[in-house]
Amino acid sequence: MDDSKEKIICECGSKTVSQAIEILKATDLPYKKAKKLVTECNKTCCRRPLMAMFNMIEFGEIDFEEIDFLIDQRNNR
Repeated sequence: MDDSKEKIICECGSKTVSQAIEILKATDLPYKKAKKLVTECNKTCCRRPLMAMFNMIEFGEIDFEEIDFLIDQRNNR
């Protein structure tokens, strides 16, 4: 699981999953604006894993296995 936390969440930035979680937990912004805090871009390359993470944080339980799967799926395109 620690390996999942150290994966880069977005190709455009250098934030890891654990850094993204901390940023999203510390803000009350809606997804679109919170995404820019994490990725520093407007692209949709990381939309699926980041949106899933945003929703998981909102509901209080983070499934690292699912986030890991979505990142790998994005990387295998």
